[in-house]
Amino acid sequence: MRSNTYAYRVDDGIYINLTNQCTNACAFCIRNNGDGAYGSDSLWLEKEPTAKEALEAVQALFFPGCKEFVFCGYGEPFMKLDVLLETAGFLKQLYPKLPIRINTNGHGNLICGRDVTPELAGLIDCVSVSLNTSSSSEYNTLCKPVYGGKAYDALLSFAAECKKHVPKVQFSVVGDYLNKFQLAMCQAVADRAGISLRVRTYIGKNGQ
Repeated sequence: MRSNTYAYRVDDGIYINLTNQCTNACAFCIRNNGDGAYGSDSLWLEKEPTAKEALEAVQALFFPGCKEFVFCGYGEPFMKLDVLLETAGFLKQLYPKLPIRINTNGHGNLICGRDVTPELAGLIDCVSVSLNTSSSSEYNTLCKPVYGGKAYDALLSFAAECKKHVPKVQFSVVGDYLNKFQLAMCQAVADRAGISLRVRTYIGKNGQ
């Protein structure tokens, strides 16, 4: 089932869903569980939104106590960079005190064919890059990137470049898919990069 759910609530944040397109096919992706998550019947988009449509969806969902906006949906936000940046600009004008985060697989520069990280300055407050593993070979097995062997090094480079332009950058891994040794290795990668590591739990059906 497809819908036009361009924004949805997760705890104290509003998440913005720009696209179904992604450059990975991760084993743990919530898309493997069905059409919906976090109480939404479907996050599979019938049509990708314009910045105006994304903003309108956020405004319709806005609630007192909202603490952040997050670009994160059923696809990779950097597949729609222009819409992302325009929407973020609108949000900064209307809600200047609320931080904006992007959850990404870190392929933004590969997708766009250039270093896009300077374009995030002044708009994005946090970039969370899905590290997922500690090596390129493991990453290829778990995430099946369309970019093959260059994807892992590219995400590391992307995160390093983001540090120059964005106040907060973090790596994330899905702890359920890694043993203690693998988690330690991921922590070592993050430490070498000078980037914090967030270990998150697997999101099952309906966001549980």
